Amino acid sequence: YSFLRAVGRRCTKSTLVKGIDIPEDTVIMVDVMSLHFDPELWGPVDPNEFYPPRHEVKRNPLAFMAFGNGPRNCIGMKFAMLELKIALCKLLLNVEFSPSSNTPKNLELTEIFVRRPKNAFEILIKRR
Repeated sequence: YSFLRAVGRRCTKSTLVKGIDIPEDTVIMVDVMSLHFDPELWGPVDPNEFYPPRHEVKRNPLAFMAFGNGPRNCIGMKFAMLELKIALCKLLLNVEFSPSSNTPKNLELTEIFVRRPKNAFEILIKRR
Protein backbone atom coordinates (compact mmCIF):
# COMPACT_ATOMS: atom_id res chain seq x y z
CA TYR A 1 0.00 0.00 0.00
CA SER A 2 1.33 3.36 -0.95
CA PHE A 3 1.65 6.05 1.73
CA LEU A 4 0.03 8.74 -0.41
CA ARG A 5 -2.88 8.30 -2.79
CA ALA A 6 -1.45 10.39 -5.62
CA VAL A 7 1.85 11.54 -7.07
CA GLY A 8 2.00 14.87 -8.93
CA ARG A 9 4.10 15.58 -12.00
CA ARG A 10 4.31 18.49 -14.45
CA CYS A 11 3.89 17.75 -18.16
CA THR A 12 7.08 19.04 -19.84
CA LYS A 13 5.68 19.11 -23.40
CA SER A 14 2.23 18.98 -25.00
CA THR A 15 1.16 15.35 -25.15
CA LEU A 16 -1.79 13.32 -26.43
CA VAL A 17 -2.84 10.40 -24.19
CA LYS A 18 -5.75 8.18 -25.29
CA GLY A 19 -7.26 11.06 -27.28
CA ILE A 20 -6.85 13.61 -24.48
CA ASP A 21 -4.64 16.64 -25.18
CA ILE A 22 -2.45 17.53 -22.20
CA PRO A 23 -0.86 20.98 -22.62
CA GLU A 24 2.69 21.74 -21.56
CA ASP A 25 3.06 22.75 -17.87
CA THR A 26 -0.14 20.94 -16.83
CA VAL A 27 0.15 19.28 -13.42
CA ILE A 28 -0.86 15.64 -13.65
CA MET A 29 -1.86 13.64 -10.58
CA VAL A 30 -1.30 9.88 -10.82
CA ASP A 31 -3.74 7.92 -8.62
CA VAL A 32 -1.24 5.40 -7.28
CA MET A 33 -3.74 3.18 -5.45
CA SER A 34 -5.91 2.75 -8.57
CA LEU A 35 -2.77 1.93 -10.53
CA HIS A 36 -1.65 -0.68 -7.96
CA PHE A 37 -5.03 -2.44 -8.01
CA ASP A 38 -5.87 -2.17 -11.71
CA PRO A 39 -7.06 -5.60 -12.94
CA GLU A 40 -5.80 -4.83 -16.47
CA LEU A 41 -2.26 -4.41 -15.11
CA TRP A 42 -2.27 -7.06 -12.37
CA GLY A 43 -4.76 -9.70 -13.63
CA PRO A 44 -5.90 -12.30 -14.47
CA VAL A 45 -6.43 -12.96 -10.74
CA ASP A 46 -8.09 -10.25 -8.61
CA PRO A 47 -5.33 -7.79 -7.55
CA ASN A 48 -6.70 -7.86 -3.98
CA GLU A 49 -5.89 -11.58 -3.67
CA PHE A 50 -2.52 -13.04 -2.71
CA TYR A 51 -1.23 -14.61 -5.93
CA PRO A 52 2.60 -14.80 -6.15
CA PRO A 53 2.74 -16.03 -9.80
CA ARG A 54 1.53 -12.58 -10.91
CA HIS A 55 5.07 -11.31 -10.24
CA GLU A 56 6.59 -13.74 -12.75
CA VAL A 57 5.24 -11.55 -15.58
CA LYS A 58 7.47 -8.69 -16.74
CA ARG A 59 5.48 -5.45 -16.36
CA ASN A 60 6.03 -1.81 -17.13
CA PRO A 61 8.14 -0.41 -14.24
CA LEU A 62 5.55 2.38 -13.84
CA ALA A 63 2.85 -0.16 -12.88
CA PHE A 64 4.13 -0.01 -9.28
CA MET A 65 4.90 3.44 -7.86
CA ALA A 66 4.83 3.07 -4.07
CA PHE A 67 7.89 5.34 -3.87
CA GLY A 68 7.09 7.51 -6.86
CA ASN A 69 9.28 7.27 -9.94
CA GLY A 70 11.99 9.06 -11.85
CA PRO A 71 14.38 11.72 -10.55
CA ARG A 72 11.91 12.85 -7.87
CA ASN A 73 11.14 9.48 -6.36
CA CYS A 74 11.48 8.92 -2.62
CA ILE A 75 15.03 9.64 -1.50
CA GLY A 76 14.72 6.98 1.23
CA MET A 77 13.44 4.19 -1.04
CA LYS A 78 16.56 1.98 -0.97
CA PHE A 79 16.95 2.39 2.78
CA ALA A 80 13.24 1.69 3.37
CA MET A 81 13.33 -1.46 1.22
CA LEU A 82 16.45 -2.75 2.98
CA GLU A 83 14.98 -2.01 6.41
CA LEU A 84 11.71 -3.71 5.42
CA LYS A 85 13.49 -6.86 4.20
CA ILE A 86 15.59 -7.14 7.37
CA ALA A 87 12.57 -6.65 9.64
CA LEU A 88 10.49 -9.14 7.66
CA CYS A 89 13.26 -11.77 7.76
CA LYS A 90 13.65 -11.37 11.53
CA LEU A 91 9.89 -11.66 12.05
CA LEU A 92 9.49 -14.71 9.80
CA LEU A 93 12.39 -16.48 11.50
CA ASN A 94 11.07 -15.89 15.00
CA VAL A 95 7.27 -15.82 14.89
CA GLU A 96 4.36 -17.40 13.05
CA PHE A 97 1.41 -15.29 11.87
CA SER A 98 -2.09 -16.65 11.32
CA PRO A 99 -5.58 -15.18 11.01
CA SER A 100 -7.91 -15.35 14.00
CA SER A 101 -11.59 -16.19 13.74
CA ASN A 102 -12.22 -12.40 13.86
CA THR A 103 -9.87 -11.51 11.00
CA PRO A 104 -11.93 -10.11 8.09
CA LYS A 105 -11.51 -11.82 4.72
CA ASN A 106 -11.50 -8.46 2.93
CA LEU A 107 -9.66 -5.51 4.41
CA GLU A 108 -11.65 -2.27 4.25
CA LEU A 109 -9.54 0.87 4.03
CA THR A 110 -10.20 4.45 5.02
CA GLU A 111 -8.26 7.49 3.94
CA ILE A 112 -7.82 10.92 5.41
CA PHE A 113 -4.21 11.84 4.70
CA VAL A 114 -2.84 8.30 4.72
CA ARG A 115 -4.46 4.94 4.03
CA ARG A 116 -5.20 2.63 6.95
CA PRO A 117 -7.59 -0.18 7.91
CA LYS A 118 -11.12 1.10 8.55
CA ASN A 119 -11.58 -1.15 11.58
CA ALA A 120 -9.22 -2.92 13.94
CA PHE A 121 -8.61 -6.59 13.18
CA GLU A 122 -6.88 -9.48 14.90
CA ILE A 123 -4.05 -11.71 13.81
CA LEU A 124 -2.47 -14.42 15.92
CA ILE A 125 1.27 -14.25 16.55
CA LYS A 126 3.05 -17.29 18.00
CA ARG A 127 6.74 -17.53 18.88
CA ARG A 128 8.54 -20.26 16.87
